[in-house]
Amino acid sequence: MIAKERIFSTIDREAETITARGRALFNCPELGFQETETERMICDCLDAWGVPYEKDVSLTGVVARLGRSGYHIAVVVDMDALPRKAGGGCIHACGHSIQTNDALAALQALLPFTQDGSIDGRVSFFFTPAEELTDPQRREELLAAGVLKGRSGKQDMIANGWFDDVDCVLSLHASSYPGRRFDVDTVLTGFLTKRVTFRGKAAHSGAAPYLGRNALHGAVLTETALGLLKDQFPPESYTRIYPVVRDVSGGINIIPDEAVLETYVRAADQASLMEAAGRFDRCVRGCAEALGLGADVETHPGYLPLIQSRQINQVAAENMLLFCNEEDITHDYVNGASGDLGDLGSLLPTIQFGFSGVDGAFHSDEFTIRDEEFCYLTVSKVLAGTAADLLNHPELRPERPADFEARKQAYLRDWVHMG
Repeated sequence: MIAKERIFSTIDREAETITARGRALFNCPELGFQETETERMICDCLDAWGVPYEKDVSLTGVVARLGRSGYHIAVVVDMDALPRKAGGGCIHACGHSIQTNDALAALQALLPFTQDGSIDGRVSFFFTPAEELTDPQRREELLAAGVLKGRSGKQDMIANGWFDDVDCVLSLHASSYPGRRFDVDTVLTGFLTKRVTFRGKAAHSGAAPYLGRNALHGAVLTETALGLLKDQFPPESYTRIYPVVRDVSGGINIIPDEAVLETYVRAADQASLMEAAGRFDRCVRGCAEALGLGADVETHPGYLPLIQSRQINQVAAENMLLFCNEEDITHDYVNGASGDLGDLGSLLPTIQFGFSGVDGAFHSDEFTIRDEEFCYLTVSKVLAGTAADLLNHPELRPERPADFEARKQAYLRDWVHMG
């Protein structure tokens, strides 16, 4: 049996080191598939603790393993950062450095139980790169070159079989839900990426505009049509479509013959997502035809909606209640954001509990870690305690889907390789 009091005391004893490491990781922001220094920092910890691991997984990821057989829990966390909006460089504006640090703290706290044989099962720690889709064109090039099999770290790891013997997945993420300490059973929306190229005919905008076919008008009309179409999406689907015009050809005195519109199409469940994507395509075709334009629609998979395991979240919530009151926990919140953990959640029982302790808007240059003790110590205890309960009590464990392999093959065929 794993004594949780011993786990918590280990984290308390290492508090100064954990906090310093958290600051170092926060101050080492790197973009997806480029997290080389973050990878080195993770490996330095694992080397110091004598933990077996594999590095350079999906280019810059790390997988560390505790235990040798039995029920297999995957603790899955993100590594990457975002570009700054101003001044150049990068910033951990989504809190991924917290995840990495907390996973290391939980691993260190569980390690003694591996060494004395107390763990009945396995816990693997997946430090996954490239959750943020910051550079889609580069990723398409890596896919085309055969360097990657998926556009994100988790997608690539799934395709390469890293989760084939996993039974369930634990993860965590900083949360923006106001006035609460934690959230559980939160739904993340899924999304598809759409890129539309409208093609018209150039003409002199002063002498003979009527001879042209304005491609920009196709993008503008589509934006208007989508604005009207939003009224037809039921609110419970959480469908979101907010397009932007990225490129327009020509100059101020030329009717543009090409315009590019891009957007995410988001929804809280896969059926709603695919329905919204189909309606988007029909809007584009109708608007282009009305103006005598051509339109090419490219569709690329983003991430699937995350529907969480209530069974595991109940275990996580019990661990949260060791450090807060019930009213400090939000249940069943729908978050309009997305993450590639949703892809794992489509295959295996998965959770991603949320935690507070940060300030500033997510994905902004103002994002900061306000409460280091809570983010680095308390949250690590909840993570490690949840893993310990699942290892100690087989009746709390969700079963691995019997059709995992069929799910995985359908996922790779119909989602990852879409378009």
